[in-house]
Amino acid sequence: VCLYETIFVNRDYAFESAAARPLVIDCGSNVGLSVLFQKIAHPECRVVAFEPDPQTFEILEKNVAAQGLRDVQLHNRAVFSAAGPVDFHYDPAEPGSVCMSLRSERMPATQKVEAVTLSSFIDGEVDFLKLDVEGAEMAVLEEVARSGKLRLIREMAVEYHHHMAPTEDRFSELLRLLEDNGYGYVLHDTPERPFARGKFEAILVYAYRKEV
Repeated sequence: VCLYETIFVNRDYAFESAAARPLVIDCGSNVGLSVLFQKIAHPECRVVAFEPDPQTFEILEKNVAAQGLRDVQLHNRAVFSAAGPVDFHYDPAEPGSVCMSLRSERMPATQKVEAVTLSSFIDGEVDFLKLDVEGAEMAVLEEVARSGKLRLIREMAVEYHHHMAPTEDRFSELLRLLEDNGYGYVLHDTPERPFARGKFEAILVYAYRKEV
């Protein structure tokens, strides 16, 4: 229900494009609702999707096949700052959980998964990037920036996981990275009141490349 509301009701990953076949990169695809949303909104779009959890990836594959979605590349990989095996944290009692993460704060059990760099999948203009990687977003974006390919992304929706560690305050680093690379942005404000110190908050950051 949470994923459906986020994707189809709130339309967190909606974007407009004049391209005939826009390219969408979907990091953290889970069971594929975000992939389906893009194929409904942009039937001719090409989607490159990443989901690291093996069990969830199997469901993702089945859902994409069942819907007959074309031009969708699926990768059973995490995106991170470097390629290779990484610790991935999950809960066996909650298969398909949206809280699975490379961060140990999120889930009790650990398994090894393969990671790739996002820059290695960018060789031209990207119309839209969805980045929901449960705490690894800064590592991913910093890697793409180092590669010199960040400016190839026209628009992105980044879920920033603020206070995953209650004393960790690094949100300004994300905004500085975007500003330094020529992006404007809009923040989704949390509706919860009153505010609480150190409370976890998922902040949706919609960023758009400023045209020169």
